Amino acid sequence: MPNRRQFLTISGLFALTGALGGCQSTETNTLQIHTLRGSISPQLLALFRRENSLRLDLKPVEQLQELFEELQDWAAQAQPQGNLFGSSSSVPQLITLGHGWYQQAIASGLIQPLSLTQLKTWEKLGEPWKTFLRRNAQGEMDPTGELWGQPYRWGTTMLVYRKDKLHKLGWTLTDWADLWREELQGKISLLNHSREVLGFVLKKQGKSYNETDPKAIAKVEEVFQALHRNVKFYSSTHYLQPLDMGDTWVAQGWSQDILPLLQRYRNLGAVVPHSGTAIWCDLWVQPQKSTADFATLQPWLEFCWAPEAIQQISRSSYGASPLIYTVPNLDPQITANPLIYLDQKTFQASEIIAALPPEITAQYQQIWQRVRQG
Repeated sequence: MPNRRQFLTISGLFALTGALGGCQSTETNTLQIHTLRGSISPQLLALFRRENSLRLDLKPVEQLQELFEELQDWAAQAQPQGNLFGSSSSVPQLITLGHGWYQQAIASGLIQPLSLTQLKTWEKLGEPWKTFLRRNAQGEMDPTGELWGQPYRWGTTMLVYRKDKLHKLGWTLTDWADLWREELQGKISLLNHSREVLGFVLKKQGKSYNETDPKAIAKVEEVFQALHRNVKFYSSTHYLQPLDMGDTWVAQGWSQDILPLLQRYRNLGAVVPHSGTAIWCDLWVQPQKSTADFATLQPWLEFCWAPEAIQQISRSSYGASPLIYTVPNLDPQITANPLIYLDQKTFQASEIIAALPPEITAQYQQIWQRVRQG
């Protein structure tokens, strides 16, 4: 989503880039990729190198916002002159796009369709991915639309908590409904994101994150008011330090922020709410000004959905592969982690937050502002 997360850098992440092509490579068999730092591990790159002759020229970028702005900049450039593998300008053949920019990138003509049905593993891709990917030229979901991106990593919105504080309360945090417990008054932080918060309020009531019925949305306000009394603050970037200090006991956050913290702070625990949660994903997209054909991109795209890559992405990127549930004999290290390998019922109840009509979005925002300012 547009304000999703600041990434915690993995030390030495792109140490292998030079061995895989390097940013100075000028060979015509080099695939240029701009990607989010932390979403592709050195282990995955080494695995690709062992199995493919295609060289990778990888540029890590710190924020998803920066990557989207690069797409906008390239689209504004004059049409470049290039060869089969792309132009001689700065336009790469592939770039990471956060799912929150997917519709806008399509509608603004920043990216071009990808022939993903040519991939060997396309038929294994299930929901919610196929429905999310198919879009018309306005970027709207359309079952007959084209495919504009390949998801390679996904994660969730989850709850992180202080084990010591909740242990004293004598109950275990399992779902969104626990946030309304009076013992947590003034001890919770939530994301400063109306759709994330009102989405789980709707989920608690058996509705969808993407609810469009005005009457159902209106009923959220009273329930949200009760929750608001338990909230100490709202923040999408500074919710982990207060938790570590004990100022809050529970925080809503994104999995790629939280999972690295669990390895460093043994007093923190986390749970994916059992009734379902919001899903985010990162996609490979091809900039509109890239002149590479699909055959050029296919080795990398094919690899990202191959069984060995599925395993590695789910092990080393603080996320999961969209095909994680299709691999037989998955590494027990992965299947034993309920924060990566979600229970099937929880996964099926989870949703990608979608763009809604302006009038519905306005209704969400009005409720969000009234309760917080009241």
